[in-house]
Amino acid sequence: RALGAIHALHGAIRATLVAADRKGGPGRVSLEWLRDEFLRRFDRAACSDSVEEEQTVRLGLKMLAEFHAAARTREDQLVGADLRYEAAFEDLRFAAVADRAERTPEGRLVVARYDVTRNPPGPRRLLNDFSMGLLVAVAAMDIGEKPLGRLYALRLNKIYESDFDDSRLEGIRRRAMALARAIRADPAYPPNLGDHCRWCRVRNSCSAWQERRASMLGIEGW
Repeated sequence: RALGAIHALHGAIRATLVAADRKGGPGRVSLEWLRDEFLRRFDRAACSDSVEEEQTVRLGLKMLAEFHAAARTREDQLVGADLRYEAAFEDLRFAAVADRAERTPEGRLVVARYDVTRNPPGPRRLLNDFSMGLLVAVAAMDIGEKPLGRLYALRLNKIYESDFDDSRLEGIRRRAMALARAIRADPAYPPNLGDHCRWCRVRNSCSAWQERRASMLGIEGW
């Protein structure tokens, strides 16, 4: 459960902002609408107790209120929400999803994601973030123009951006292909535990994660 609340928070925040974008953006809906949507989507069962639930809900509503206020002043034009991009790197196909896509006043495409962690990657770390880099690389090949990578650090109420150059994107593509070919060659590879486990959609089927969870909860004889 120590990993549950933040996962539930991210899921509810993302779903709420995607729903708002499909109505034209957070600036087109009321703060009350965002609040109701978030409370409807937030999984309270992911919290360990009522105190954690109250703190997490309060944090989520604060982030939404700040994002809502800032959205009214931004000049970027919303392109879409929850956008999936697909591209082939040689003989391998990859897909990546942007939480939202925008265009700057200068016409530059932006692919963005939301982050609710305490220590999000700033501009320098974002350039080395494989997930963001893969999103930019896949989107660039899919649509034929290189977008800007953007991270909405919601807990800090900040925006971080990284402009990946061609050589860095080529390195990301090579790394993605190497990882994909290693997975194909050894489908029984051992799981690699880490912070990424909190976002994994198949962790309930992962024996290593289940053992870690049992250890954290003090479950005997797992």
